[in-house]
Amino acid sequence: MSAESWFAVADMSAQYRISDKTVRAKVASGEWPADRIGRLIRFSPEQQDIIRHQVAVGTSRRRRSDRIREALERRAA
Repeated sequence: MSAESWFAVADMSAQYRISDKTVRAKVASGEWPADRIGRLIRFSPEQQDIIRHQVAVGTSRRRRSDRIREALERRAA
């Protein structure tokens, strides 16, 4: 996988026409999957596909309890 296929916060904000702050908030809340490299946030091609699907079908807004449960399940795995 080449480095060009990974998106930064600025790339995602430009693609979805939202602010960098909103992208970071979606990552922090668990709505959007992302990888952290130090302080940098990067989106793999697979994560971009997940986000694209969420935006297309309007499923990005999940209940907080669902996000917490999913995070705990990922951590336990």
